[in-house]
Amino acid sequence: MSTTDSAAKIAALIKQGIAHHQAGRLAEAERLYRQALQLDPGHPEALTLTGILMGQAGKLSAAVELMTRALKRDPRNAQIHYNLGETYRHLGEGAKSDTALRCAIALNPDHYDAYQSLADLLVAEAAMQEKAGHDQRAQVLRLAAAEPLIEAGRRLAEKDMLNAAAKKYRAAAALAPDNAVAWCGLAHALRMLPSEAEPALRRALALDPENLWALGLLGDTLMALNRPAEAEAVYRQGLARAPDDVMCRQGLAWIKLMTPLYRPEASPDQIFEAHRAWGEETMARAGNEAARPFANARDPKKRLKVGFVSPDLKRHSATYFFEPLLATLDPAAFETFCYSEVLPQQEDEVTARLKKLARHWRSTRGQTDEDFRRQVRRDGIDILIDLAGQSAYNRLTAFAVKPAPVTATWLGYPATTGLPTIDWRITDAISDPPGADAFYTEKLMRLEGGFLCYRPPGSLPEAAPLPALAKGFITFGSFNNHAKINESVAGIWASLLRAVPDSRLLLKSAYIKDKTVQEALLRMLAAQGIGPARTDIENWRGGISDHFAVYDRVDIALDPFPYNGTTTTCEALWMGVPVIALIGDRHSGRIGLDLLTRVGLPQLAAPDAPGYVRAAAELARDRTALSTLRQGLRARLRASPLCDEKRFAREFESALRAMWKQWCEGGDAR
Repeated sequence: MSTTDSAAKIAALIKQGIAHHQAGRLAEAERLYRQALQLDPGHPEALTLTGILMGQAGKLSAAVELMTRALKRDPRNAQIHYNLGETYRHLGEGAKSDTALRCAIALNPDHYDAYQSLADLLVAEAAMQEKAGHDQRAQVLRLAAAEPLIEAGRRLAEKDMLNAAAKKYRAAAALAPDNAVAWCGLAHALRMLPSEAEPALRRALALDPENLWALGLLGDTLMALNRPAEAEAVYRQGLARAPDDVMCRQGLAWIKLMTPLYRPEASPDQIFEAHRAWGEETMARAGNEAARPFANARDPKKRLKVGFVSPDLKRHSATYFFEPLLATLDPAAFETFCYSEVLPQQEDEVTARLKKLARHWRSTRGQTDEDFRRQVRRDGIDILIDLAGQSAYNRLTAFAVKPAPVTATWLGYPATTGLPTIDWRITDAISDPPGADAFYTEKLMRLEGGFLCYRPPGSLPEAAPLPALAKGFITFGSFNNHAKINESVAGIWASLLRAVPDSRLLLKSAYIKDKTVQEALLRMLAAQGIGPARTDIENWRGGISDHFAVYDRVDIALDPFPYNGTTTTCEALWMGVPVIALIGDRHSGRIGLDLLTRVGLPQLAAPDAPGYVRAAAELARDRTALSTLRQGLRARLRASPLCDEKRFAREFESALRAMWKQWCEGGDAR
């Protein structure tokens, strides 16, 4: 039998053996594994599987012998080391089990079962020491057992496996109740449940008052619980200890700059002034350092080096709009660079796609602003574009000293950066009509066909039939951040529910599964006349398919104001759900109009509150027309400028060329 035939035969025997093993037919499984070993006595997988069977039969010494033989052929196999460690643990050979389990972790730092087994081993040993009267030694072992659980929790949290991470951290905190890291980690894993995260952070800070991470997390948690005054005090406490702490500084900026965007009483002038003041403060912190002259050739026709800076180059709503541009820019005319603020362990399949599309990829998380600027200059960037604005983990402070000849901001933030060192803001004439220029420190570069291009996730099912046809009532829905739902929004929605008898309201957002957040939202809705009997709360779903499936339960989507949705509006339209928007007086309040205009439905954007209620109620009354609209919305969106990637890329390229030409001619953006 040839080597290839033998390998195929062994693989087939093992596959059959595993099927019997999983079904509980252990004798048949062993027979097949041993047949494989007759063909190759040192086959690691066959030896290991046979060893597992021996262990299940209580023949632990035989299991050790088989797994040890397997490691001679495959010494870097973490799973074999883990299985051997588990076998030694059940044999009561603690030192050998400890060594094998630590080998498994060293070879595969994401082997979560090995971390748990190591902790279990140490806890069992602690119990034995306690029984023998060695209480101090037992306590040392319990504290040591917390460490692998903390490390497992950290790695799980980095991959957004938050439920599993919280379980590890809770176990660690039970073993080491005075370990501030365990409590911090637990709070981080519970960040989508801020009312549960808060007490964990209070405990961490009681143990370690100087812990800046805990202070930053507590500030973020208080913001999620809509307690901005307390959050501000916490952020200021952190900055008093470390003036350059990014988490606290960005948290404080969020309160000053983002909070007004959610409030209808904040005027465009007030929003602009807050951002302008932030820009001045940021420039002052940068000191007297001035940008050195740039060596870039002033050639208006050259192939341009364009850099994009973002913390969101992963599975994030921003990539629905950035990926189609990166994929479609003309590589003969533009050489692309991505400066990613994504932690390496948080990179995912979207990151992998973007890396393939970008000509150059730079991981810049953790760099100082000075190092970042040096990297940009070394790369010879002609135009550097910020994609985040004031979003979390942004790099705006690196722009305080101009890092490239031309700088711009686009996509990720609905207001000015406030930085005079950012030349341009890429937008359009619907979101930022004539006169809006007064509310930006940047000059506006308006794209004629719209400043956004949407690429939906692949493999989504077609729109489901109109839910009202089966249920007999209309379901209005909003899947926006719950912070966008203010008293004015709730009041108009209440008027709408009164205008459409028997209708219901379905809400879903990231923090809404937290009972405290949910109760506060329901109280606000009830105060405006929307009782809990007409409100359905849906917890946030992480999986794309699960998330989009909830749109199958919505007849008409309701856009909040003055901060409209963007991704949520595109998602709703893609799933056949029309969106009703209110036209506002600022960029964040005109995106609904912008998107609906691009798909040929401007009539769904109302100029005032009565018009909003009227548009939604009229749409709800004619269910035949609503059903027809639903079935045709995806095709309408696909054929619209909002999904025309080539058109968008050509317009974006023209804008880049115009910016560059102005610099080449010796003028700045103003």
